[in-house]
Amino acid sequence: MLGNSILILCAHGTYGHDDDAYGAMLLANTSLAKGLKTTLLLIDDGVFMAKKDQNPSKIGLPSNLNEILDFLALDGQLLVVKDALKERGIDEKELVQGAGIIDSSKIPAIIIEHSVSITF
Repeated sequence: MLGNSILILCAHGTYGHDDDAYGAMLLANTSLAKGLKTTLLLIDDGVFMAKKDQNPSKIGLPSNLNEILDFLALDGQLLVVKDALKERGIDEKELVQGAGIIDSSKIPAIIIEHSVSITF
């Protein structure tokens, strides 16, 4: 995938980290709109971004779910680390349709496949 490709790694939860998740989604969707092959890799608490039933209204914030769905509709590749899901008690059935599950051992190879990597 090297060439015009970008990897965006998200290690923070969906809400409450200075909008890291929202900023990552803006960059991801902008990259796709500009024609870059874009992969969003959710690690650590970032895996919460892929939950299909997000509801942050109790803390007064809007959901980032629409940005994730837009990303998938624009043919972005969404990858979620299996170990991080397990550590957080998230079942694969709780994720948005289109999320790919990977083992953490695959992360180095995924990084190498992209011309640019950015971490949020």
